[in-house]
Amino acid sequence: MNEAELYNSIRLEIISNHILMHCFSIIVVIVILSGIWIVESRKTVLSVFLPLLTMAWAAAMVRFDFFIHRQAAYLRAIEPHLGDKGFTIPLWESWSRSLRSTQFVVPIADLIITLAIVLPTIYILFGPTQQFFRLRQWKGGKVYAWCVSVLTILLLCSLAVIPKIAEWR
Repeated sequence: MNEAELYNSIRLEIISNHILMHCFSIIVVIVILSGIWIVESRKTVLSVFLPLLTMAWAAAMVRFDFFIHRQAAYLRAIEPHLGDKGFTIPLWESWSRSLRSTQFVVPIADLIITLAIVLPTIYILFGPTQQFFRLRQWKGGKVYAWCVSVLTILLLCSLAVIPKIAEWR
């Protein structure tokens, strides 16, 4: 496999990871909102488990983002070799970093999808989940809600440092 084929293959992997991130996020939004409808109509253990889906989603976003940035770092490393082989057009990794619009559009879109998942989850954790804990006379409802909320937010905040971590050798 030559460098151009390798480059294209890794770009396709990055695109696949982006598609998976978006599909998983949309599925989680649908499941969380459907779950709210269910837990509002009856008391069910679903109110305890739905927030775990959000935490798993946050962990998956960290994982996807890490591999995307790691693959992009590799592509940036091989781009100069492709330039030496006669490629005159700017390659994606170098070119995309030069775009200013990406710095504004992507974070806003990420914030919207994150809020669409996190806010309903916080509602579930501090509303229906607490009611279910009281109904079953379980202890630790507040601790559970705070732990899941904090872990989810920490995972999402870690996305800010993933690009730097992915570049470590």
